[in-house]
Amino acid sequence: MDDVNEKLLPTAQRPQVDDGSRHALSGNIVSFMGCIQPSRLRLAAWLISISSFMWGFSATVLNEQELATALVVVGCVLSAVISGGVGARIGQKKTILINNILYVIGGALCALATSKRELYAGRVITGLASGVVTNTVPILLKEISPTVSSGEITSLHQLSLTIGMLVSAVLGCIIISKVPSGWRYLNGFMILPPLIQCISASSMPESPWWLMKNCGREDCRATLTFLRSDYQKGNIEAEVVEIARVMEHRKHEPHVTWSHLLMHKRVMITGTILVFFQAMTGINTVMLYSAKIFGFAGVSNPFLATIVVGLTNVGVTILTTRLVDSYGRRPLLIVGTSIMTFALGVLSWSLLCLDSNLGFQGIIAVMSVLSFVSGFAVGLGAVVWVILGDITPVHIRPRAFAFFMVVSYLCNLLIAVFTLSAISFLGRGVNPEKNGIAKLYLILSGVAAVCLAYVYFFVGETLHLNSNLVIVADDQKSLLTEKANEVPRQTTTL
Repeated sequence: MDDVNEKLLPTAQRPQVDDGSRHALSGNIVSFMGCIQPSRLRLAAWLISISSFMWGFSATVLNEQELATALVVVGCVLSAVISGGVGARIGQKKTILINNILYVIGGALCALATSKRELYAGRVITGLASGVVTNTVPILLKEISPTVSSGEITSLHQLSLTIGMLVSAVLGCIIISKVPSGWRYLNGFMILPPLIQCISASSMPESPWWLMKNCGREDCRATLTFLRSDYQKGNIEAEVVEIARVMEHRKHEPHVTWSHLLMHKRVMITGTILVFFQAMTGINTVMLYSAKIFGFAGVSNPFLATIVVGLTNVGVTILTTRLVDSYGRRPLLIVGTSIMTFALGVLSWSLLCLDSNLGFQGIIAVMSVLSFVSGFAVGLGAVVWVILGDITPVHIRPRAFAFFMVVSYLCNLLIAVFTLSAISFLGRGVNPEKNGIAKLYLILSGVAAVCLAYVYFFVGETLHLNSNLVIVADDQKSLLTEKANEVPRQTTTL
């Protein structure tokens, strides 16, 4: 029997796949090869990630008030529920390309709006498009990437998102302040990247896994040959054979529904908790009030604050993409979450206790903000997407990601709706807003500390786990209870 009784757990000691000749690229050779992936793979990954850029760009350009942000997130929730099944049926590539229509319509509505109703309608449509992005792009990036660089390729989703946020913020500061009705041009810009992606569609591959299931072995082989241009023919053939074996095993199983996720409880619990902490540790709140905190340090220009925070986010995310396949997922999560916890605590302390020395308070506050953003970029920002791809078996991945994203967007909706109200409720004293922000950051520091404890005790290393090739019988027959920080063992499962 091919099923693996051990669960696909997010612990370091878990079954791994002996996927034939691909594991000949191991040790130092694997690490070296991970740094020189074929240019066509990188080009394809960046073209796919244009959608992630659009998500980051639209999230920033529309982030003006609680209602506007909430409408975008509502659209994300709705499309996250729907798009999981769509991607599995028609393919991730087609879903991404069709989704560009929503971005074009949403951007055009916002740019040409003559009333708030039209503007809000455009934002809901943009939210629908963004929900599809988070359900498709990380999955497609995971499934086109070789195991040796799956972390780097998958994390391009987060990197492109941060670049989109930075570009939107920079253009917004320049255009809105200097061009009459500049916000219309900024929203109209959302039409351009989707058009570029559609024009370049021939260089965007479909998932080899989807092709094997729906189009056959030859289409799967052709796509892998395109993506693995520097691999030997035998390596590609071994990959095709393994994909075919997994698909053959799944051929007679019923169509995956939401109820099938209950068969993978440990996977779903781990993924759900990680996306919960990704949203609830305060990244959006810190970014939203970064300009005010820079103001405490005497930096009155919000443009400069936006640039510094955005560049920090992008720069550290670039570093993370280079480290995630070398140092592993778990160490980056622990380091990043530790930095976030400490930075939020220091930020809260500085705002509450250093009013007698405003200059020093401002310096400490700015350093804390940049440290927090760096910690998020190192850990929860990019690495969570990689881990979600690592731990979800390929046959449930679209539905699982849909569920994860619904949880994530609901958490973001909660933050968008209640942040200002929470600050108002918590604020006391001469400057209630500043006092409320400080107390909110103290609460978020506690949330980050809980996240750190969860990661340390319950999340293990997934660096060498290729869940694409794992056939899992995720029932209750066997649970792995080994410590999360032990070295994973090598186990043949196919």
